Amino acid sequence: MRYYHRRHSVYGGYRRRKNPKAILKPVAVLLVIAAFVTAIVQSRHAKQAEEKIQVLEQQVAALQTQLASGTVPDVPPVQAQDGYQALYPEMLGAGYGQFTEKSAKAVYLTFDDGPSANTNTILDALKARNQKATFFVVGKNISGKEDTLRRIVNEGHTLGIHGYTHDYTATYQSVEAFLEDFHKTYQAVYDACGIYPTIFRFPGGSVNAYNHDTCQQIIAEMTRRGFVYYDWDVSSEDATGQNYTAEQLVETVMQGVLSKQRAVVLMHDAADKKATADAVPALLDRIISVGCYSDKLDHTVRPVTFRFHE
Repeated sequence: MRYYHRRHSVYGGYRRRKNPKAILKPVAVLLVIAAFVTAIVQSRHAKQAEEKIQVLEQQVAALQTQLASGTVPDVPPVQAQDGYQALYPEMLGAGYGQFTEKSAKAVYLTFDDGPSANTNTILDALKARNQKATFFVVGKNISGKEDTLRRIVNEGHTLGIHGYTHDYTATYQSVEAFLEDFHKTYQAVYDACGIYPTIFRFPGGSVNAYNHDTCQQIIAEMTRRGFVYYDWDVSSEDATGQNYTAEQLVETVMQGVLSKQRAVVLMHDAADKKATADAVPALLDRIISVGCYSDKLDHTVRPVTFRFHE
């Protein structure tokens, strides 16, 4: 139906009034076209991102296969994404060394979350028995404990990185966030004792509930930089929130050690882990009594790593 209204003009008569709904039609068409174009662009970007992630997944899966077989991985170059490869260019590890077949009697005790006063108690026990271990330190705990880090190095143990804040949500937000957190500890360790660590342990392990979306990219980037990471295959259960006694911790670890061909043991030396520190002397004695010894991790020791979520 046509719409008319009476309007005075120099010409007199009537003028046709346009249908207001007709004005909306071209606007609606333009909005539909814009939405369609936006969807195409977003779809293309999503596809490109997915393709990049697939490449990373293939590279990391290949590294995992080589590590599991005990061979030294030939690390493929990783294409730069979002510029994170340009961050901290001086932050480089030693790369993978030639994995050597260590004695089957070697047990690798590792301690996360220090340094603290408990670290010195553990070092005393190790020194008294001429045993070695690995300490993955938290950067924010270093201030005031520089002597402890120097003692770890001077007494022949391995010093590795566990992160700076130990805030899983922030650390695993992106590759950039992980690198920033790692670099702060990397520099703090050097300032304390004059060495740059070349091995590390992911907070919560390499695959956990907080890094499902970023772990493969982070692993690929850290491997490209030459850092070696270690998970574990025996846990002391000293971080479960249960108040285990020193004796119970010893029994838990020994059960795991005796069931593994090569045991990498997770323990903790944070300020609230006195029971763990108290357990170490008896644990070392038990390890020695079954014909084994405690050794340190380094880049020649084939890593124990978790499998990725499918």
